[in-house]
Amino acid sequence: MNDIKSYWARSGVGIRLIIINVAIFALLYVPLSVLHLMKQDAVGDLIIEQLVLPGDLLQLFFKPWTLITHQFIHFGVLHILFNMLTLYFGYQLFTTYLDDRKYLNVYFISGFSGALVFLISANVLPIFEGVTTNAAGASAATLGAMIAICAFRPDGNVYLFGVVNVQLRWLAIIFILLDLINLRSGNEGGHLAHLGGALFGLIWGIRLRAGQDIAAFLNPVWLLFSGARNPKRNSNMKVTHRQKMERSKDLSPSEKQKQVDIILDKISRSGYDSLSKEEKAILFELSKEK
Repeated sequence: MNDIKSYWARSGVGIRLIIINVAIFALLYVPLSVLHLMKQDAVGDLIIEQLVLPGDLLQLFFKPWTLITHQFIHFGVLHILFNMLTLYFGYQLFTTYLDDRKYLNVYFISGFSGALVFLISANVLPIFEGVTTNAAGASAATLGAMIAICAFRPDGNVYLFGVVNVQLRWLAIIFILLDLINLRSGNEGGHLAHLGGALFGLIWGIRLRAGQDIAAFLNPVWLLFSGARNPKRNSNMKVTHRQKMERSKDLSPSEKQKQVDIILDKISRSGYDSLSKEEKAILFELSKEK
């Protein structure tokens, strides 16, 4: 048990999401397999119906929790395997440029964005008339997070399969085209949900490049997920940072330039509003010396 707790504590948010998804899959489908052997598939189907996202708005009204639970439900081994591989790959790519907190925010909002597009489509598009449909899986969330980093760093590169060097802009286009092309191959609701997640990721990445994090309102969720317990830790870090800034007047020209470079890099990643008062002050003072 201690080893499990230790591994969880060391793991990044992407690995934790994979652990949660796999654990839920196992805890759900082992009992469902037992019910199948007992010829009680109807009971298993009833359990699944309480967890997946219904396309019918009246059903959703009585099962609002499915807006969350459906993102952790997968239909079969191949379904969860593909989604977890996409999650892992996208997470590694995302955290090459940005932090875990942003990934978690984008992941969940992309999932909700995919659910919204699915619900609108299921109640508006003619192809769903008279059809009972539902949505499940982490596809919208994982794809949205991947498209987000591609939109934020479109000129970045990744080696697919360790061989083919691809710009992130083209990686995003490939994934989106795959869902558009597969709309005719069945699972229309699922592919539309994927595109809904990708849409939010695209908007988020573009807005972050402009200095605005439109997913920042979910930061409290990060505090719960990361297990943060001691708010004083952050305040101590700020004090240390402030003391370093106050000593900047005594720095050499090269050291001052290093501070400016660090601050400018932070602006390029998160926007001017992400700077602390101390960082804004030192940037102003050093700019006057130029």
